[in-house]
Amino acid sequence: MAHYTVARRSTSTLWSPHEETGDARVDDESMLTRTRWARRGALGILAIIALVAVIGLPLYVFPAVPAAPKADLLYVIGPPTATRIADAESLRDQGIADEVLVSVPASGPESADELAYCWRAYVTCRTPDPFTTRGEAAMLDAYATDGESVIVLTYTPHVLRTRYIFGACADADVTVIPVDESLNLSRWIYNYAYQTAAFAKAWIVGCAAPPSDALP
Repeated sequence: MAHYTVARRSTSTLWSPHEETGDARVDDESMLTRTRWARRGALGILAIIALVAVIGLPLYVFPAVPAAPKADLLYVIGPPTATRIADAESLRDQGIADEVLVSVPASGPESADELAYCWRAYVTCRTPDPFTTRGEAAMLDAYATDGESVIVLTYTPHVLRTRYIFGACADADVTVIPVDESLNLSRWIYNYAYQTAAFAKAWIVGCAAPPSDALP
């Protein structure tokens, strides 16, 4: 009798190099997709930063610089840096105004007791309450009434916010003039963020109360 042998098909899956290649291709495509999205996200962030920088140029870097008019008072708002004081002295030498008011902290080397500039006869140094731009605008009412002209000196990124606060809170006719103080890139970045946030706060909080000895 003839014997026939029946070959059984193996139920196990045979390894195929094509399948491994396919898996690798899927992983590569997934990685490429993630890379593309990461690149697009980075470019989007850079575009936003560039847009903010451009928008901020006329606001914080190149604010309008008016000619200094004849004034009743020069007002150096804090901190009283050497550059701001030098600009105040320059304007005084030009005959723009005779009297100088300086906003100073209550203590430390820039306080009224220790800052030598405060000892001059034509200079008045005083600490506003609070020691902020709002407080400085309120303090001005103790030294200048409605109709009097005041030149306020502050550093460039602070000009826009100063104009807003003094325009809303001070009675005097105020002209804000920027002082050119050297700022590095990190200081500019900080001021972009800080001045924007502080501007929003000023809009929400409003004016500070005038000091008790404000002029009638």
